[in-house]
Parts: sequence; structure tokens; C-alpha cells
Amino acid sequence: MVKSDQVFYKICFDSLVEGICIANQEGRIVMINSAIEEIFGYKKRELIGQKIEFLIPKSLHKAHFEHFNTYVKFPKKYKKGKGREFFGMHKNGSILDLEIGLNHFIHEGAFFAKAVISDIRTRKQSEIQIKEKNKILEKEVKQQTVQLIRVVTDLERSNLKLKEEIKERILAEKSAKKAFEKEKELNAMQTKFMSLASHEFKTPLSGILTSASLIDKYNEINSKEKIHAHTRTIKTLVNQLNSILDDFLFLEKTESDNYFFQLSRFKICELLNRLIEDANIILKEGQRIELETCQESIELMQDRKVIDIIIRNVLYNAIKYSEKDSTIKIKTEKSKNLKIAIIDQGIGIPVDAQEFIFDRFYRAKNVLHIKGTGIGLNIVKKHMEKLNGSVEVKSEEYKGTTVTIKLPLVHKVN
Repeated sequence: MVKSDQVFYKICFDSLVEGICIANQEGRIVMINSAIEEIFGYKKRELIGQKIEFLIPKSLHKAHFEHFNTYVKFPKKYKKGKGREFFGMHKNGSILDLEIGLNHFIHEGAFFAKAVISDIRTRKQSEIQIKEKNKILEKEVKQQTVQLIRVVTDLERSNLKLKEEIKERILAEKSAKKAFEKEKELNAMQTKFMSLASHEFKTPLSGILTSASLIDKYNEINSKEKIHAHTRTIKTLVNQLNSILDDFLFLEKTESDNYFFQLSRFKICELLNRLIEDANIILKEGQRIELETCQESIELMQDRKVIDIIIRNVLYNAIKYSEKDSTIKIKTEKSKNLKIAIIDQGIGIPVDAQEFIFDRFYRAKNVLHIKGTGIGLNIVKKHMEKLNGSVEVKSEEYKGTTVTIKLPLVHKVN
């Protein structure tokens, strides 16, 4: 087994790419590997027992002798590289460029120095070639530098022109900003106008609604179907107008940053039932609203008026854009927040229009024949953001739309 180990270690030793040369304290070679034979051109039998100087040019023998004696007295580990290069002597008399790493060990009380030697002739030749190429590159760099100076000079001139253009652009942007401010003022004036117009309309409309309700009440006993139908039409139209006017009025109030939410505690199911009751007057023939999974105990601490307008806008849209004999479902779900989903079977929203549905006054091409203002979902979006909630619309044309509102249970003041 010991003999097998020795054979194994010898194979490993000889198969190393780098040359290994071991010398005793006297500087005589006691062991080498095959790589040393390849580097120096000698056979193993020619080197064993020779002084190390045998592998070094004669002009360096004395210096090497002193270095070796010093190393024996003060041995330490030297890694290859970092300038540890020396000249060797090949068997054919040629000088070798070599690199050396040194270490030492003690075996059976005797000192041994181990040298790891690499032939760096190829690397040296490459270094010479690199130096030559560097000289050529230096010349090219000088030429390129001259050209670069010319380019930089041209760029500086261009920069001066660019600065002048930037000044002109800044002046143009200032003019555009002034124009934008004027446009904002005009928009504010437009909103104020809508507010004034809405107030002017609401008073007579309230009277019409009251009168229509009284006519309906007085004719309940006589059951005059035609009068009842007309009063129903009047109430439907007035409710629609009231909804539009409420939207415009609320829009005007909340356009400014001075709007303060009027918080109160209320049950969401009660609010939804009242909205459904109010919506029954505008339902189309055969339409019905189903309120599913509403827990009576769910309470909100929010602005009831704002929540009313948000849900009403979504619900009335579902009614408006659904056909006769269709069902509109309202589902609620409570977790950390309150989620309200309003699902219709209406005409849906085209894919190319879905990214614009929250823009003010925008209406998709498939609803242009249906009366509307295009501000409903814009109001919903704006006020959901102020409530720290969210609104999501999923729709497929000809199949229907689902609008999901997510509300915090308690309004937090920012």
C-alpha cells in the first residue's frame, strides 16, 4: 500500500505543468519533476546531485550563492510573480527567462528548499510586442488628440448656439405657462358658471317634483293610468336632472382644496337599500336590482353624501347602459376595507375606450346615442382618491361591466 502511494505521488509530482526543483541545505539538487527537464533540456540523471548554480549563467553564480545562503539562514515563503524573475541556462547554452516561487520544509531534521519555476519566454515576447504596439498607439493617440481638440472647439461653438436656443425656449415656456394659467382660470370660470346654472334650475325642478308627487297621490284612488304614467315620467325626468345637477354642484364644491368631509357613522346596507329604492323610478321595463351578501352590521365613518354620490353614479350608469329585462347585482364584502361591486349585463365598454373612462366629459363611441354628461366616473375616481379608496372597472363589450369600489371603513384625515 505504501509503495502504491509513492507511485501515485510521483505521478502527481511529474504531471505538474510548472517545474519543481528541490535542493538540500548545501544547494544540491535532490529532486526534480518532468517540467524541469522540459525547461532546461537536461535529463533527471544529469541534474540530481548538481549544485543549483548548474542551471544559472556563470556570470550570476556568485550572486546566486549569496542569495541561497541567506535564504537558508532566513527562510520564508516567496510567491511567484511580483518581479521574482531570473535568468536560467538551457543545456544548449541559451539564456532562459524564468519566474520563481520559493518555499522550504524540514524532513527528518534536514532543511530543504523548494523552487517552483516557470518559463516566461512567451510572456516576455508578448510584453515586447505590447510595448511596440503601445508606441504605435501613443502616436495614434497624439493624432487623435489633435483631432479631438478640433472637435471640442466645434462643440464649444455649438454649445454657445444651443445656449441661445435654450434661452429662447425658456421664454417660450414662460409664455406657454402664462397661457396655461389663463386656461385654468377659464376652467374655473366654467365650473362656477355650471354651479350658478345648476342652482337656478334646482328650485323650479324641486317644485315640479313636489307637484308631480301630489298629482300622483291625489289620483291613487281613481287609478287613472294615463295620469299616473305621466307623473311617473315627470318624476323620472326630474330625478335624472337632479342627479346631473347634484353632480355639477358637488363637482364645483370639491374642485377646491378647501372642501371638508362631513363625517358621520352610518350603515352601508341602509344607504344601498335607499339608493335602490330611489333608482326603481328610473328602471327600464323588466329591469331589476338585486342586493346580495350585505351584512346589516357593516358601518362606515365617512361622508355619507360623498358615498351616496359615488355609488349612485355607478348604479345609474349600470341602469342606463343595460337593456330591458336585465338584472343589476350589488355585492358587498368586508375585510380591512369595504368592497362594493356593481355588476350589470349592459353594452359594455370597448377595449380602446377603457383607458379614458375616468376622463372628464369622455364618452365611448358606443354610448353617444344615449344621453349623458361624461362626468360620472370622473367624479367617482376623484373622490375615491380623496377617500384613500380605489375604483376598478372590468368590462367586455356586449357582455357587461363590473365596477368595484374599495372604501376604508373609517375616513382618515391626511
